[in-house]
Amino acid sequence: MTKQAKQYIKDNIPYYGKIPTKGRYTGVKAKSWSILSDYTRCRDFILYGTFVDSGEKVRHWRDGDAGHYISMAGHGVYSGFSDKNIHLQSKSGNGWGGQDVGYAFGKELEHRYGKKFLLELKKDVQVYAKDDDWFHIEKIKEIYSKFQQLKKKYPNYEYPKYV
Repeated sequence: MTKQAKQYIKDNIPYYGKIPTKGRYTGVKAKSWSILSDYTRCRDFILYGTFVDSGEKVRHWRDGDAGHYISMAGHGVYSGFSDKNIHLQSKSGNGWGGQDVGYAFGKELEHRYGKKFLLELKKDVQVYAKDDDWFHIEKIKEIYSKFQQLKKKYPNYEYPKYV
């Protein structure tokens, strides 16, 4: 990470150090993925209460994965780190799902957000963004703000400690 990015984080993102890292990433990208994963799972648990791929009831937002409708592989960081493309998915569906899981995932997204949603999501795949520290710093700020809005609107849920 550049000195400028480190200084910016120190000066502007006081909660940064409290975001745990998980997954295969390191540095600011790991923090970006962690907050995005936590947010999308909390959001879908609160708003829908079911896994997007199976329709099963969810007991706790930590019981599922943050699953991509459009896979990250070959589609770039913009769609890979888009909260529109990531939803609370069952662990088995995210790990071992096939075409039937993908079909059910898509049908549920259409049910939740309307028929045009998948077309809009496919357009996002064509958006280019540079996968650098600044992209992830802005993503952290964006998702933290959305987390704050969610918590304000639905205060009676368990959220990650850093929110």
